[in-house]
Amino acid sequence: MVTLGRAWFDAGIPGIYVVLLCDVMKGLGKDPAALLGGVGESREQLLAPQSRVPLEQAQRCAEQALDMAGSAGLGFRYARAMRITLHGPVGLLALSSATLGDGLDAARRYLGLRAPFWHMDRREEAGRVIFPLVATADPGRIHAFVVEAMLVGFIHMLEQLLEAVPEGAELHFRQPPPAHAMALRGEVPVPVRFNQDEDALVLPQALLSVAPLLADPQTAALAREQCEAEVSRWRLEQEGPLAERVRAVLRDTAAPLPDLAAMAERMAVSPRTLKRHLQQAGSSYRQVQDEVLYERARALLKDRHQRVSDVAYALGYNDVANFSRAFKRWSGETPKQFRERGY
Repeated sequence: MVTLGRAWFDAGIPGIYVVLLCDVMKGLGKDPAALLGGVGESREQLLAPQSRVPLEQAQRCAEQALDMAGSAGLGFRYARAMRITLHGPVGLLALSSATLGDGLDAARRYLGLRAPFWHMDRREEAGRVIFPLVATADPGRIHAFVVEAMLVGFIHMLEQLLEAVPEGAELHFRQPPPAHAMALRGEVPVPVRFNQDEDALVLPQALLSVAPLLADPQTAALAREQCEAEVSRWRLEQEGPLAERVRAVLRDTAAPLPDLAAMAERMAVSPRTLKRHLQQAGSSYRQVQDEVLYERARALLKDRHQRVSDVAYALGYNDVANFSRAFKRWSGETPKQFRERGY
């Protein structure tokens, strides 16, 4: 079993997603009884609004489904069966947002409520907006399944919001074409490209300003309140203060570390709220970042096969001098002195 690591909270996944997986397997002519047995709950229990399945159980369930499905392309079939309303208040918020851009931002902000250990970044590039999908911990052999299900799911979500094909959209996958690539391309109404630099949803900039057919500001406001209430409810059950969770996420994040705004988005709070919580804990975001970077720097510097410049670049510094100054600020000595002292 793969150890998933840490997320901004660990609340499991909604039980309805397991029910949907069982229905997809049944559609493939497979008996889903074994999947329910592994979860230890009945279909009726999983359909309860507050039902959540622990991540390890959900992972085992997905692994078993992959073994049963073989090369049938379980990820895109799962996405095809998904309806935006199954995502609860997150789906309702996307459905009623003023623009597609607002809907996608809502889906990104609250992604952790539905898919812990995953987040979606955003950047603009030559008239396009790219949304890379990133795992914050290794999901093991279900990685390709989850990526395919989520990215194809976003395309189907856009179709449901527009009641039309999202023109100009593309899907990018890091993996080479799988055995079911032709079936996948036949199912997805936008270009699908493999062997790319990242797993990402790619959209034309102009598409983000289009209004969904069911845009409704009052409904969107109510759905947002429900999302915030759900985040608060799960956060109360999470052990440890917010500052410790921020520190845990930073330790599991590759360099360069996210800035305050990006971390706040990942924690599903406003930057002001995150800053206030850290101040109440007697810290600041810069201080927590420095603690994590100093921790990594010491570990890397102990490997004498690595040059100081290699360590600097590994920590996200483009300039060795900047890294040396930062290390001296953290420790009172330079990286060279740290090595000479024998740590």
